[in-house]
Amino acid sequence: MGDKILILSEHREGNLSSVSQDAIDFAMGLASQKDFSICVSILGDDIDGLASYISKESGIEVLCISNKLCRDYTPEVYCDLLVKLIRELSPFLVITGHSYQSMDYIPRLALMLERSLISNCMGFHLESEEIILTRRVYNGKLNQDVRLTGDRPYFISVQRGKYKTGSFPNALFPKVAKLDIPIANNLVRNRKVLEIIRGVEGKIDLAKAEVIVAGGRGLGSKENFGVIFDLAKALGASVGASRPVIDNGWLPKDHQIGSSGHSVAPKLYIACGISGEIQHLVGIIDAGCIVAINKDRHAPIFQVADYGIVDDLFVIVPGIIESAMELRSLKL
Repeated sequence: MGDKILILSEHREGNLSSVSQDAIDFAMGLASQKDFSICVSILGDDIDGLASYISKESGIEVLCISNKLCRDYTPEVYCDLLVKLIRELSPFLVITGHSYQSMDYIPRLALMLERSLISNCMGFHLESEEIILTRRVYNGKLNQDVRLTGDRPYFISVQRGKYKTGSFPNALFPKVAKLDIPIANNLVRNRKVLEIIRGVEGKIDLAKAEVIVAGGRGLGSKENFGVIFDLAKALGASVGASRPVIDNGWLPKDHQIGSSGHSVAPKLYIACGISGEIQHLVGIIDAGCIVAINKDRHAPIFQVADYGIVDDLFVIVPGIIESAMELRSLKL
């Protein structure tokens, strides 16, 4: 095999995060065109079962670093361990999903190794065997191609939701290497986990959702958001929101879509009462079909919408709900 790709994974409550699955897909895409071998690192405490599961499902070697100090994520511990791992492996690429956690520690990790980070990559192509990475800049208005220069390793984060989980060759015998990497005795941890606040149980991950119904400032109040949840239920969809909804405290931040929230790529995206500022549009640019409902015919959302309805959402949405329920009853 040729050079190595190291994937830095994330997990929560015994499950691999969707952004890490995106990173695996990205790495496999590269490995299909270049002579790369792939391995995945996982840090935590009592994670042997998850490490075996990841390897069995993906067919990829997993490097398992188990330490009680990794029970909860802290950037100091992660960076201390991963710097040592990367120096030992000397990979060509270090890939991670683009998430709040990765963007908290990956820039620091790259700096510790005197390397730069190419963040939020949405794709790649080859030019004479040279890897060219593509990322969006200026709030999604332009695509930027980036060449890899300087010394290895190169650090890359992959755009959330851009790469769907593929079908991996199941490994009959999981390949898990348990690594014993000591943590520096004088390591100073500046953070301590005081409390873990759990999200709504059963909520679909927006990055995986095939249908999303999103509401904006046009809903007028938190109480009015009930119509969005009713539409989502009728369509079997997930619920998203624009930033004003989050800033007003109508929904938790994990519903936010846009440059400071989730980037999504559903098959269908229905925007209700969302004007469509560029910060929101950059998060939905990869949606298969965008339907916009807004009273303002000049709202920017109509410039990117495949279908637009200029009307009061409180008049239109109940009709859509009724039609959806009728169709579902016919199928039953």
